[in-house]
Amino acid sequence: MDDEIEQFLAEMAKGADATTHELEIEEATLRALVGDQRAEELELLWTRQLDPADEEDIKRYMDWDDKKLIWIWHRLERSRERRAAAGRAYMIRSQDKMATASPTSKRAGPPRKPS
Repeated sequence: MDDEIEQFLAEMAKGADATTHELEIEEATLRALVGDQRAEELELLWTRQLDPADEEDIKRYMDWDDKKLIWIWHRLERSRERRAAAGRAYMIRSQDKMATASPTSKRAGPPRKPS
């Protein structure tokens, strides 16, 4: 059962890595298509750093490529979160495995002071 879980986590991590790579390529393509200035404006919109009036102006003139770039950022964020979750789960499982494999040392009392 442990091997199956570890294999699942490894496949999950590989899948997230592949998805992230594909999305990063698509992001670069879309950034080049919309231009640096527009990509920066959209990034400010995505990160909610604009005041409401500027936000409305940007949203009013959004086209398909603008919307797709924001969608790509959302997917990239989720893919990176999945990858991190798989890595954390794998590390936790590894630590638990090592803790159960190593003998625990029991001491009879408090440490002694050197004489």
